Amino acid sequence: MMKPQPSTAPAGADTAATGGTLPRRMARGAYRRLHRNRRHLPPIAASLALAGYGQALTAAPYGLAGALTVDAALPAAVFAHRAWRAKKPYTGRTTRFLSRHRVLPTPPNRPMRKGELIRTSATAAAAGTLLTLMPITGTGPFQAPMTGLWWLALTPATAIPWWWRRRIRATAEPVGAEDRIAKWEAKVGAQRGALPGSKLVDPVDTADGAWEALIELDGGRQTTATAISATTMIASAYGLPISSIAVDGVPGGAADKAKLLVYDRNPLKNVPVFPGPEALDVQTGIARLGLHIDGGAAQYQMWRPGWGAVHTHISGATGAGKSALLRSLFAIERHSGLVTSWGGDPQEGKSFGFWQDYLSYFAPGVDECMGMLIAADTELNRRSKASALSVWEDEDGDLMYGDTDWSPTPEEPLIAVTIDEWQDVWGNYPEALDYAVRIAILGRKVGIKLRLVTHLPTLDSLGTPKLRQPLTAGNNIAFRTTERSAGYVINLPADPNDIPAVWPDEPGVPTSGMGYLKGVEERAAMFRGWSPERAGIATRWAKRGTPAVISEEAAEHVGPAYTEWRERLAARRRGELPPVPGVTDEPDTTTQAAQAGKGKPQKKGSTAGTVTPAKVSFGKLPSQAGPGFDQLLTATTTGSTPARGDKKKAILAFLETEGQATTGIIAARLNMPLSTVSSTLKRAAEKNEVVDLGHGAWGSVTAMAA
Repeated sequence: MMKPQPSTAPAGADTAATGGTLPRRMARGAYRRLHRNRRHLPPIAASLALAGYGQALTAAPYGLAGALTVDAALPAAVFAHRAWRAKKPYTGRTTRFLSRHRVLPTPPNRPMRKGELIRTSATAAAAGTLLTLMPITGTGPFQAPMTGLWWLALTPATAIPWWWRRRIRATAEPVGAEDRIAKWEAKVGAQRGALPGSKLVDPVDTADGAWEALIELDGGRQTTATAISATTMIASAYGLPISSIAVDGVPGGAADKAKLLVYDRNPLKNVPVFPGPEALDVQTGIARLGLHIDGGAAQYQMWRPGWGAVHTHISGATGAGKSALLRSLFAIERHSGLVTSWGGDPQEGKSFGFWQDYLSYFAPGVDECMGMLIAADTELNRRSKASALSVWEDEDGDLMYGDTDWSPTPEEPLIAVTIDEWQDVWGNYPEALDYAVRIAILGRKVGIKLRLVTHLPTLDSLGTPKLRQPLTAGNNIAFRTTERSAGYVINLPADPNDIPAVWPDEPGVPTSGMGYLKGVEERAAMFRGWSPERAGIATRWAKRGTPAVISEEAAEHVGPAYTEWRERLAARRRGELPPVPGVTDEPDTTTQAAQAGKGKPQKKGSTAGTVTPAKVSFGKLPSQAGPGFDQLLTATTTGSTPARGDKKKAILAFLETEGQATTGIIAARLNMPLSTVSSTLKRAAEKNEVVDLGHGAWGSVTAMAA
């Protein structure tokens, strides 16, 4: 029996710490290196596996059959991998539970791009071809000439692009957990910091240079909302742009804690691809509009089942991504079968593009937008009366009147009224604010949704504080702005002005679609909307689908503002300017024709939804009036309708006397329809007969020149 050799280690040394024998230490070191670089090994591993299989096929008597089997399996594997890459987050309760507990892998939700699919398919085809040639020629991958084809051509052609896309990029020296905590204590949690008394707990690296941590706030003095509002200061403390920081609530909603997410490279730089109209869940009324910075779906609620429509406010600068988001919403709504899209664009359709022909109702220009509001209000009244008179039976079989719950149906779809550049509409028609407030407050119960788009998320852009509560109770989307905002409509985690116009490390690459969305989940993390589709694909979303429309009864009730919008749009494209029913038309043409002695009266214009001016106080009557003013005023207040030219004279005389006045004051004082006064003043301003002071105010040329 051999005696054990004495140890050569120094006295007192811990031999266990050396890791055992040299081969074992080398094996352990090799394993660690392989594990550290595991992302770079798949091409080599796949090449070795297929080479071994090819060698077996060469030696087997029926190797060609095995090669043909692989030829069929390779494309199936490519398409399976492509389907997995595009898989969306789990929606079922069971699958979400299993995924949360690491039983199911997390769906990547990153569809293959066209170039990646071509490279993968070409590699699979080349590998299948070489494997088929091996048994036919009797040459394995370790025999010439197959060795050169396999190891010098196919393997490098596959591995080099893989390695290049996953190369280690030059980054700053990684910061340890202690350094992150120390920086927080010195700059954020210090007495003069953004969150004095707060602590950063358990910073953990996640992936690709990102890390997350728990923020323990000073309970009783700070809340989760306080931490969210300090997002900009936290980004400054760590020397990162605002686009790389996210502060959000914690699961369970504890008010004295928050979650911090930090990214060296913002994952939203890879623009999420629009998944198509199926992004809407018709059971819940929730649509996915993009991705949050942590990979979660950005959820947008169209309606709440049984509750009604959910209103929306969208804000952002030119080029921030508002129009792209609207086009995604139009595509989702068109294919839902439960939503009818009405869109108003003061820029004559520039924001909507080709969608202007595929909406259920399109309103180009401020006059048409005003007409759309009147049409929506008319339908609101009809639905309210119909709902009050609806009959149904309860569980006891008793007859009941009045329906309190509302959910969209193909017969009575959700009406989504979208108005871009909202400030231009109420700036020209101040009475539009009253209609918008009424729709925002009452439209929810009858399925009429108001979606207003402005440049800033402020009350000044909305025009009235009365719109604050209905809009903040719904969806609020704020993209990048070009100036700092005061008086937020919504409590944003940071000023949208801090969102950079281009990516800091890639000059010229815009951050379009980046912003904040608060609605269903009250998320404070930044999100990015879907990437706009290529024109060829986007037009298919517009041309296909089964868009919902209101009933024929509702269309007749709304009147020509809705039923004749395509004819007016065609006339505009011919260079004409047709009157808008209820806004710029003349509702009393019958009387005018009779007075002119033309015989058969002309068709009377639509009076449904004619704007009724609010009651205003004018003070004392003017002591001095222009020539003929008394007669004109008498004609307009005694019930007899003057001719069109006399109306203009009365309006100009009133302005000459007062110096300046608003459209509503003139209409109320002269007892004229507001639409008539507005259209008359606009035509007079084009001829320099009056001065347009903006926001519905007008002045006489004489008074303004003085």
